[in-house]
Amino acid sequence: MKRLYRLFALTLTFGLVAACGNSNEPVQVTVDDLVGTWTASRFQITDESGTIAPFDIVAFGGRLVITVTSGGGFSGTLKASAIATENPVSGTVTVQGMTLTLTFTQGLVQPISGQFVLSGDTLTISGSGLTIEFEGQTIGAASIVLVLRR
Repeated sequence: MKRLYRLFALTLTFGLVAACGNSNEPVQVTVDDLVGTWTASRFQITDESGTIAPFDIVAFGGRLVITVTSGGGFSGTLKASAIATENPVSGTVTVQGMTLTLTFTQGLVQPISGQFVLSGDTLTISGSGLTIEFEGQTIGAASIVLVLRR
C-alpha cells in the first residue's frame, strides 16, 4: 500500500510540475491577431519638451478609427478635434517582438511606434521620442499613449 501511495504521490508531483510551465513568457502577437476595426478611446500626446501641455485627441472630440486587414494593411479616418476635418489614413501595421508600428502612407507623416499590450479587444500602444505632425503643427520628441478598442 505504501508503494502505491508513493507512486501516486510521485505521479501527481510530476504532473503538477509539468503543468506549471513559465506563465511569465509573453504571448507572441502577430498582425493577424489585430485584424478588425479599432476605435481610439484615448490618444494622448505629450510634448516631451514641456512646451505644449499634454492633450488627448479623443477628449477634445477627435476620433481615430482604423480597420486592420490580414495582410498588415490598415485604413480609416482621423479627426484631430471636434472642429477639425476628418481625414483618411492608411498604411501598414508591423509587429516585432513587443513593438508595434503604424507606418502611414496617407494621413500622418511620421510613424507611430511603441511598446504594446493586447488584452482581449483592447490594444494599448505607448511610445516616446516620436515626431507627431498633423493639422499643420509639428511636435518633436513627443510621447503617446494610444488605446484602441475592437
